[in-house]
Amino acid sequence: MHWFYVLWPYLLAAAVVVFWLALLRRHIHRKLQFLVVAFVACVLANMVIEFACAYLVPLDIAGTPPPDIRNVRLRLLITAAIQAPVALVLAYYIAARTRIDRWQEP
Repeated sequence: MHWFYVLWPYLLAAAVVVFWLALLRRHIHRKLQFLVVAFVACVLANMVIEFACAYLVPLDIAGTPPPDIRNVRLRLLITAAIQAPVALVLAYYIAARTRIDRWQEP
């Protein structure tokens, strides 16, 4: 289960990108470009949020000494509550910029 805590930013970014690709697959003009750009942007945003939360959320948030797994789970929940909406909005913005629009065509 420790692998989940390490790979969480990547899994969330992949899930969000696949979600928007499945939802908007007909409207996205360059699918591969969207996959790469949105995944990298979401991973970077998730990492920044994770590092910020590591400084803001105390190590003993569950009221126990730091090696306790409850501290890790609670910090993950707090971080995920911020990361998920940010990743969803960021991936949607990138999808909206790669869509075929009459307004963007010359």
